[in-house]
Amino acid sequence: MCPERGEHTLFETQRMRALLLIMVVALVLPLLAACGDDDDDDGDAAEPTATEQAAAPEEELTEATIGIVPVLIYGPVLLAHEKGYFEDYGIASELSPLAGGADMVTLTANGDFDFGIGGAGPAFFNAINRGVELTVIAPLHFERPPLATPLMVSKERYDSGELDSIEKLEGKKVSVNARGATEYWLDQALRQGGLTIEDIDLQELGFGDVAAALESGALDAAMLGEPLATQAEQNGIAVRLTDDFVSDFQPTFVFVNTSFAEENRDLVVNFLAAYLQGCRDLTGDDWANTENLEMLNRQTNVPADLIEDAARTYCEPNGEVNIDDLETLQEFFAARGLLDYEEMMDVESFVNTSYVEQALDLIGEYEE
Repeated sequence: MCPERGEHTLFETQRMRALLLIMVVALVLPLLAACGDDDDDDGDAAEPTATEQAAAPEEELTEATIGIVPVLIYGPVLLAHEKGYFEDYGIASELSPLAGGADMVTLTANGDFDFGIGGAGPAFFNAINRGVELTVIAPLHFERPPLATPLMVSKERYDSGELDSIEKLEGKKVSVNARGATEYWLDQALRQGGLTIEDIDLQELGFGDVAAALESGALDAAMLGEPLATQAEQNGIAVRLTDDFVSDFQPTFVFVNTSFAEENRDLVVNFLAAYLQGCRDLTGDDWANTENLEMLNRQTNVPADLIEDAARTYCEPNGEVNIDDLETLQEFFAARGLLDYEEMMDVESFVNTSYVEQALDLIGEYEE
């Protein structure tokens, strides 16, 4: 018996609804599954795609503030900064220029600088003796004849015979750029003529003002650092009275706040690894290549050709500190009455070679 028309219509309607429901479920289930992958019951995140991995940020660098004086003896630091060596070892290096002197010691000890680099002068020794936490971790530079900080006099007065020998400087006005390690340089130069630093009228004048002072007669002689020494010669203003009075002597060092170094050992080791890479780029015959000269020019504003002509300085590519030189400096300043103490400190007590040793494990020993 055939169904009535109304019954047939209801059946067809129910069938159509069932088919529609099946289609909706088929469309919605994949979407629900996709959502479940992003936030499933285990809390595991979906694996990033290759594009997402490439766009992921690099490891964050550790910031480090480095106290410097923007002159050529700081070449290892300047090149390590310019060439990205610090970044290679996870350090975002910030170079903070100073005129030099005691400020470098104070700012490093106080934590304003993470790394201080400068001469071991009276302020350095007096601070350590007072209990200020400072540790030497590496040397900065040393010199060999022809020295990069010679004793110079006016060319006019030299040519006239007025000041053509060291002996004639007795009682004369002779300058250093700052009280400290340069005083030792001057004393050693004067001893070649039978004088000492006590036999002259010691003055203090920044290297940048020396040439004009020699030309005007305001100074009789001066210690003058490169490249200004070569520039004064090329301009016919001054001549070198002597430039061979020391050899392989370390007057400048890298130092840190002792507690900071102990708490941030990896940072200190990585700093030294990068720093020594910069030093090695300046070691050997290739030190004055075009790339190095251009980078040093950017950091010091000294023309590249002048850097190439100037007497060079040297650095220790394995970071070996000469303890004897530190002892010599301490004794020299004590004899000059510039130290606040009488009993000499054991200089090895504030030198820590373990940081360099670890850095050498990273970069290997340098062999000539």
